Amino acid sequence: MVPRFRDDDAEKALELDTRRNIYDHISAVPGTHFREIHRRLKIPTGVVEYHLKYLEDRDLIVARKEGRYKRYYITGSMGSQDKMLMSLLRQKIPRHILMQLLLQPKTTHKELRKLFSISASTLSFHLSKLLKNEVIEQIKSGRENEYVVVDEDAVAKALIRFKKGFVDEVVDEFVDIWMEIHP
Repeated sequence: MVPRFRDDDAEKALELDTRRNIYDHISAVPGTHFREIHRRLKIPTGVVEYHLKYLEDRDLIVARKEGRYKRYYITGSMGSQDKMLMSLLRQKIPRHILMQLLLQPKTTHKELRKLFSISASTLSFHLSKLLKNEVIEQIKSGRENEYVVVDEDAVAKALIRFKKGFVDEVVDEFVDIWMEIHP
């Protein structure tokens, strides 16, 4: 979608420091949600709400309802598949599952459960979400199901590109390992 304002109108809309900071945060951390913007930028909720609406009304950002969160993206910066991937990567358990599967493809449900110390039903819930969105696929191997990432490059590139936005030491470690393996 093309913003309905000219570039100089967009620049004018971003003259206020608070609004520019919110916009820049969304650009650096696509898929961020309202509370995350409030917490990370330490801006009162009413001010965040006002500026998000202002930016949306001018088509500088787009909001997308995903589950219980409304996530924000810069208009025209990502396609729907990339937005879906970023939404999943913004969630800790799916993000950690994907990193594990990137480093160790064909990991089983049982192995993942041991690694993450979560209930079988919680793991199954997150795996189902990743399967439904076609980010991973399930391979039958005897009596076990193994999981692999469908598009390793897309997931790895998103983790690397937006590494700073995750505030997760595990992502930092993953990126270091991935870059060693795939120079």
